[in-house]
Amino acid sequence: MENTLKNISDIIETYESGVWVSVENLRVMLRELSSNYYFLTKYNIESFNRWNTIVYESNGSVNRSEIEAHKQVPELRLTRKILIATSKVIDSMRSELSIIKND
Repeated sequence: MENTLKNISDIIETYESGVWVSVENLRVMLRELSSNYYFLTKYNIESFNRWNTIVYESNGSVNRSEIEAHKQVPELRLTRKILIATSKVIDSMRSELSIIKND
């Protein structure tokens, strides 16, 4: 997951800085970002399954079980937030490519 998060961060920083220069570079970045989005989604699903197992195996109340699950699987919330943000950057890159294509 560390490599995936670093790759996502590097691509977004490059995109934000504007140093990607060419349409082909932007396409490559979009492809890489989309692939990393997929791998992070897989990790998010694995995290959710671990979180869900903790909740259902707990003998306490649902609230207490969820609190404990959040403590034991903090990456679930982290990956969910990063996936949302990454999705918005992917949409932005697609829009930029579309604008360039129409020019």
